[in-house]
Amino acid sequence: MIINLVKNIFIFVIFIFSYGIFSKTWADLESEKEIQVYGSERSAKFTSSNIFYDVENWTNHYSVRALGIYRFYDYPKAKTKSVFPFYYHIQSKSDHREYKRIINLNRTVEKDAVDQSFYPFLFWGKDTGSSYMTSIPFFFSSRSETKSKLGFPVIPLLYYHNRDISGENRNHYTRFLTLFHSEVSDQKGFHNFSIFPLIYYSKDNYLFLPLILFYQNHHTNINEYWFGPIYFWTNKAKEERLFVGFPFIAHYRAEGKEFDLVFPLYLNYANEEEDYHINLLWYTKTNSANVNLATNDGNIYLDFDFGLFYNLVGFSQRTKVLSGVGSTPKNKTIDSTDPKVVKKREFNRENSNSFIGYQLLFGIFSYEKSDSKKHIRLLPLAWFTWDEASDDNVVLLPPFFPIWLSYQSDDLEYKVLFPLYGKQKDKDSEFRAYLLNVYLTEDSKEDNRKERSYLWPIVNVYESDQGSGHRVLPFYIHRINQKAETKISNTYTLFSIYQKSENPSGSHRDFLFWPLWISYENRDNSNYQKESSLWVTPFFYRNWRESGTRTNILWFIDWEWSKESDLATKFQTKPVINVEKKESLSHLLIFPFYKSNTSFSVIPLSFNSWTKDSFTTFTLLNYLSWNKTGHYYNFLYLFESENTESNYKFKSLGGLLSGFQKKPSEMERITFLWLGYDDRSYKTIYNFFPIVRTADADKEKSRLYGPFLYYLFDSEEEKTELMLAGLGYYHNKTKSDQQYSTYILLGALYQEKTELERGYLKRGSLWGWLWEYQTEENGYEKFSILKLFSYTKETDGTKKIMGISI
Repeated sequence: MIINLVKNIFIFVIFIFSYGIFSKTWADLESEKEIQVYGSERSAKFTSSNIFYDVENWTNHYSVRALGIYRFYDYPKAKTKSVFPFYYHIQSKSDHREYKRIINLNRTVEKDAVDQSFYPFLFWGKDTGSSYMTSIPFFFSSRSETKSKLGFPVIPLLYYHNRDISGENRNHYTRFLTLFHSEVSDQKGFHNFSIFPLIYYSKDNYLFLPLILFYQNHHTNINEYWFGPIYFWTNKAKEERLFVGFPFIAHYRAEGKEFDLVFPLYLNYANEEEDYHINLLWYTKTNSANVNLATNDGNIYLDFDFGLFYNLVGFSQRTKVLSGVGSTPKNKTIDSTDPKVVKKREFNRENSNSFIGYQLLFGIFSYEKSDSKKHIRLLPLAWFTWDEASDDNVVLLPPFFPIWLSYQSDDLEYKVLFPLYGKQKDKDSEFRAYLLNVYLTEDSKEDNRKERSYLWPIVNVYESDQGSGHRVLPFYIHRINQKAETKISNTYTLFSIYQKSENPSGSHRDFLFWPLWISYENRDNSNYQKESSLWVTPFFYRNWRESGTRTNILWFIDWEWSKESDLATKFQTKPVINVEKKESLSHLLIFPFYKSNTSFSVIPLSFNSWTKDSFTTFTLLNYLSWNKTGHYYNFLYLFESENTESNYKFKSLGGLLSGFQKKPSEMERITFLWLGYDDRSYKTIYNFFPIVRTADADKEKSRLYGPFLYYLFDSEEEKTELMLAGLGYYHNKTKSDQQYSTYILLGALYQEKTELERGYLKRGSLWGWLWEYQTEENGYEKFSILKLFSYTKETDGTKKIMGISI
């Protein structure tokens, strides 16, 4: 046990500290140390060279190498010192670059950046305006002028922090256990926050609470709130807002528009052309009696409002009490004095000098007089407006609180007998109301529209050339529209929607019952087959069509019946006649079993399909595809087999374990592991290693005999021979320049090597330590024994023994 512990500790130390052997390098600084010097050039540049040390000294170059572990270089680009494997130091002479290592403590300087580490436990450093520290996999931190990060990757979901700086704004992002996250900035403060899956919050955008169906959305000009059936939306830029309490309450305001609804008791609608107000709640904007002073164009007015029983009866009046001094009255547009019908009143108290108005039944009946103008309305009739100049043509009784109004001309007829009767008629339409809104009729020449209402607007029936419809609010609405050749009908209830469209080519029907999400769809089109679908989500699905039916229960049970038609041709009648239909089960799913006309599966263990001439299966990770011309088999690529009309292949592990390939007239490949025969388009290989291996290709060949006893490679570029895997004999020769290298016993017994420069030739034993003889074409010779005794003949004829001239 102690031995295993020591072994594990040793492996760990080797793994951890082996990094210290490999030093930081810069290619431009290291390249000047890689230049090899030999022969006469080495003799001229090295003052001392023996088995213990080498000393190099020439222009701007000085180096010392001792005992194979100590090296010192002072070259033009850098200084380097090392004691292998404990110490390494390199420093550039031209710029601010430096690297130093003591065992596993590293320090790198490059320009203004400093990186340090105690590998592999701790890494830290800094640069201009930034710094970092990392302890993998436990901790990481980084910081700069614009951002900072902090995290604990040993548990990726534990903690993460990030800080960004943009201008004068700092933003902090924090995540804890992935479930919690927050963002804080100097400008926005605490502006983002979430606790999955309970809360999602953004200060300038939204607040979302999924479990209680609450959503709040904030923007600069738009705010939005949603809580179950309650919805609120506002646009500050457009001065527009909407509030909905589905399905009974609605409130909307926009420029020139307003809408209020408390269904079915209260309705208020107004736009630039028309307005309606129905109040069965006894709610109004005025309560009791109010007296106010108002000004307009320098004039001062006394306004009086009175409401009885929440405006069951309402009265409004304006009286001028003081005319403006020095003010210039605005020129009023001169309108026609003839009586007319308008959807929206053209005057009110705010733009009048003298005003008096009455309202009954929360505005269902209204009468108003402004200066010389008068108008009257009985909802849902439009406003009848006339001028005092037309009083002789308008019968109004009594004049101060009218109950009876009658006007008739060639183009217009308007009568009101409050609360029994109302009539509005012009050249194009006629509208009648009985007992206020108990019964209404409307006839219009436009589209020949006829409309009847009972307890308006609750019950309504209409028809025209463009369509028809009826409703019983809030329970039922039915509409039919005719567009060209297409007829579209829509039916709405509190819990369902039904839509139908018909045209000459066919029809389409849709039905939805939304609380339980039950839907039905039917298509009948001459260009396609008839089809119907029923969804009871998520429990049941049924589809009918001319070609078959399909049924699904709880997703795991599914079946389909299909019909196949036998088609025959009769030349005396139609070209194609459906003679007979056969119904068959096209597929059946009872999870995990699946069956169709051409397949059977046990999900996920087996998948099988077939045709008249083929069969395919993927069963228990085995894949097989078969047809009349051949097959393909694969088991996780461990075994593959393929047979076609032209050849047959078998391989294991992609051919690494075994392989076989055959054409009708020849064998292309038969291998097991590395043994066998392989005849490829570019190379033919016989491999019976360790006995023999041969390979022949265009312009090259190789031979291997025995277990690396002899190897030969011969091509147009080079020739290589090895004995005993190169340990006993190695010879390589490049044919283009006739340079070669020969080693016997890896150079221990003998070595011979040439260099193209100066015709350099070196011979020796024990890699030159036992003896070495060097010659060059320039007359240089050197012979040494044990690197201690040496005889040298320089290119100028000077002879030296052990570096001393003789």
